[in-house]
Amino acid sequence: LLLCLVTVATVTGQPQTRVARTPKLNYDWRAGYVNITEIGGALGLATTSVPFSKSYFSFTTVNGYQFSRNVKGGIGVGLQFHNGGMLIPLFIDGRFNFSGQDVVPVFGIAGGVAMSAEDFNGQSRIFFNPTVGVKYVAMTKVAFSFSTGLMVQAGGAEMRSSFINFKLGVEFKGKPLKNL
Repeated sequence: LLLCLVTVATVTGQPQTRVARTPKLNYDWRAGYVNITEIGGALGLATTSVPFSKSYFSFTTVNGYQFSRNVKGGIGVGLQFHNGGMLIPLFIDGRFNFSGQDVVPVFGIAGGVAMSAEDFNGQSRIFFNPTVGVKYVAMTKVAFSFSTGLMVQAGGAEMRSSFINFKLGVEFKGKPLKNL
């Protein structure tokens, strides 16, 4: 009985929220608004002789919410400059941080539609892009990231193409919705 009482007292006496080693990490763990802006580049895999399949340069921004210390999601938009023209991706983005330190591994997944302004019906396509990378929490509301992944897209003249992509990003954190 005494052992059970000591166990219950110990468990209920623990803090309900974790405290980070530094204020910047403590802030990074909080739920709230997040913006992730990235520049990237990609090289085509397999067939690269048709338009939109050789390479691209991209600029994207994701606006979303960090739900917990490790999980965030949002909606993104951007520009992709391919060898055959420009596409405008509109997508859903989700990310998972594996730990809570200054430098953390990150897994991300994005998917959506990349629309062509020149030929919407003939060159627009859907895409799926899982990524892995690292994030460095630099300041209280700012982090930097590097990731690489495999983007697969379907549609257009080539019907399907894939790329290995690389992204450099900056993440800005805002206040939780309840504190606005």
